[in-house]
Amino acid sequence: MTAPETIRQGPVRTPANRVIQGLVFVAGAVVLEITVGAERTGFHWTPLILGVSYLVAAAIDGPRGGYWATAIGLTGWGLVVMLFFEIRPVDVDGAGTYLAGVGLAVVVAALLRSRGFQVSDVGLGVTIAAAGIVLALSPRVSELEDGTTYAIALGLVGLYNVAAGGIALSRDRRAAQPAR
Repeated sequence: MTAPETIRQGPVRTPANRVIQGLVFVAGAVVLEITVGAERTGFHWTPLILGVSYLVAAAIDGPRGGYWATAIGLTGWGLVVMLFFEIRPVDVDGAGTYLAGVGLAVVVAALLRSRGFQVSDVGLGVTIAAAGIVLALSPRVSELEDGTTYAIALGLVGLYNVAAGGIALSRDRRAAQPAR
């Protein structure tokens, strides 16, 4: 089966979109810090807030955006984690619910990909593997169970995108100016 044409063309990310995505990430970091980092909500909201931040950033670029895999992986896992901790069903294993979230993410990725969205299998796998490693190490590394850690990381990703997009916009403007 051949991939849809949009997938073969690679991601589309204009410098202006990159700046906007960076601002979305910074806003997500602020939300994460004032809710989870400040312990106003439970830590279990962290993957969902991260996922929604990436989902909004991916949507800015449209179907060929570069953040779909991360967005889907974190949002799928985050939805199930949040629901599990909010509902707290009796006799339900948490690890099983995490696997259900990962499975949900894989299904959504496949459905979106079949509709022309650029969703990297490798990106989705890396997102899921990284989340699993963080989850596995969190009992031994207290910073991994602190919302502020993820707020800082997301904020840095945001600032990097704002800076990189701003530099590219500046280059584009200089290149578009007539020679003197």
